[in-house]
Amino acid sequence: MSESFERRLRSALNVRPPSHQRQKGARDAAVLIPVVERDEPALIFTVRTDTLPSHKGQISFPGGSIDPGDVNATHTALREAHEEIDLSPGDVDVVGELDTFPTYVTGYNVTPVVGFIEKRPELVPNPAEVAEVLWVPLNELDDATRAEPGFEHRGRTYPTEAWVWNGHVIWGVTARIIRLLLHRLAEAGLATSPGPDPWLEWTPPPLAEDGG
Repeated sequence: MSESFERRLRSALNVRPPSHQRQKGARDAAVLIPVVERDEPALIFTVRTDTLPSHKGQISFPGGSIDPGDVNATHTALREAHEEIDLSPGDVDVVGELDTFPTYVTGYNVTPVVGFIEKRPELVPNPAEVAEVLWVPLNELDDATRAEPGFEHRGRTYPTEAWVWNGHVIWGVTARIIRLLLHRLAEAGLATSPGPDPWLEWTPPPLAEDGG
């Protein structure tokens, strides 16, 4: 199963080269989307600690700014995943990239890198950055768990599209990356395509902060 899914995943991501939209003056960043083969493929997310200076408590993929010493976005994504959750780069088979896009509010150009992991890795969260690791089945990120921008959850209003999984709200930039991934996988029959894209009409409020 792993070889078949990995092959189809790689094929889905390489049907066309990723586009690279960049905002002038924004800092380049990369995140790793770890796809783990289990009974059903799952994605690894991190819950950020409440002690970090930004995006406290939010859910994200491992990642960060591309440093001067990094070779490329893949180097950054793997380095950050190792620093945040002790995921060994040798356990990750990079199968492709999604489109690079600007976050506007926070001033980053984000490149999502997709990595396939055949066996469930033993992860050790960095307590300074990661409060919890989430293993989310890919097939549970669908319209049943998707919420439109402006929805309320536990007394809080979220300005972007989100996926609500087991009480966890995955929103902002991370939700945008999920949409990009699901759209590409749906083209290959590996996932259900999400509903109409609210990001085409959504404009971030001036004082809002993008999600993880």
